[in-house]
Amino acid sequence: METREADEVDVDILLSTPEESGDYDCAVPKEYAGDPDEEPDAVKAPPQPITARCSREFRAVHDSGTRSTSQIGLIVIHCTESTSARSSAQWFANPASGGSAHVVADGIECYRTLEDNQIPWAAPGANTRGFHIEIAGFARWSEQVWLQREKALRRAAFKAAFHADKFGVPVKLLTVDQLKTGKRGLVTHHLCTKAFGGDHTDPGANFPMDRFLAWTREFLGELD
Repeated sequence: METREADEVDVDILLSTPEESGDYDCAVPKEYAGDPDEEPDAVKAPPQPITARCSREFRAVHDSGTRSTSQIGLIVIHCTESTSARSSAQWFANPASGGSAHVVADGIECYRTLEDNQIPWAAPGANTRGFHIEIAGFARWSEQVWLQREKALRRAAFKAAFHADKFGVPVKLLTVDQLKTGKRGLVTHHLCTKAFGGDHTDPGANFPMDRFLAWTREFLGELD
């Protein structure tokens, strides 16, 4: 995997650009979201293979134009505030939605809702540079509840590894300072909030990031 040097980021200039200045919200409304306490979705239907291509049934209606994929230096992890990838993909296809992402994954399947070169409405400060992955789940979940959704986590980890390899992004969790100074790596929406402002905390304080990174590196090794 080729890695590139960081580009210094002027935060004030970055946040003044139209692509990064919106108050975007990718969370799914209650009527789409489902019950956060229900059984993991993976037990309800046969899951697709981890390596299966994402469905393109739904297209996100919101984006900020296109970019060169050479600008991508971040893999950004979110959670949907819903129980399924399908509900989020459907919501992104609704003009009433307030956000978008590239991939949405759960324990059964994944959806591709934007192309690589499209700039999402996802996390101000990390839209132009980010490839954004939504995982079906809730930021308030405990680590135990998240780990009951292992298939969803592993599917998202595979997508993270595949696109990290594709875009030369190191599989390492950045600090806030590293994100602000243009380093390349993996971040969460919460880290983007700390770096650039906003109020999103997904995928949550109890998200099993160490396990997620380990799976991502494992999948990355299998791609080499």
